Amino acid sequence: MIRILFIFLLLPAFAWAQPAKDYEMWREKDLYVHALKLITENKGKVNDTCKNLLPVGTSDIYILKTDYIPSLPDTLNCYRIHYIHADSNIKLLYTLQKEKGVPIFYLGKWHNFTELYQFWLMPVQMKKKKVWYLPEAFKFHYYFRHDLSRFEFTRSECVSW
Repeated sequence: MIRILFIFLLLPAFAWAQPAKDYEMWREKDLYVHALKLITENKGKVNDTCKNLLPVGTSDIYILKTDYIPSLPDTLNCYRIHYIHADSNIKLLYTLQKEKGVPIFYLGKWHNFTELYQFWLMPVQMKKKKVWYLPEAFKFHYYFRHDLSRFEFTRSECVSW
């Protein structure tokens, strides 16, 4: 009898319970990791209007190191993330991209307008002696919720110039 009573008392709590979010975004660094997580979860597809970022069979992603991103995770969704300096590794990145077609990205510094945050993810084409940014990028938009003290992903878009 007591078991049945517990079932009826706890049933509403289980029925309306929401699954826990798998990723909390409350620091600016978390925005970059979240964008990479979105890309790796969808195998390179940012949204329906943008082209695919990751070639088929890719297992490594190279990100150019910057001062404003202290670190990135080593793996995300079975993709290895390499956070590497471009200036000291131009020849290595050039040969990797030419021979294996590995994707190389640059994460731009985030900009905020009141509660709205955005940053750019730019694909990079390595030349023999320089880094060349492609004339297309992907912009990620986030909204900072002051009542919850965290960021919420709003949308992504393709931008060309």
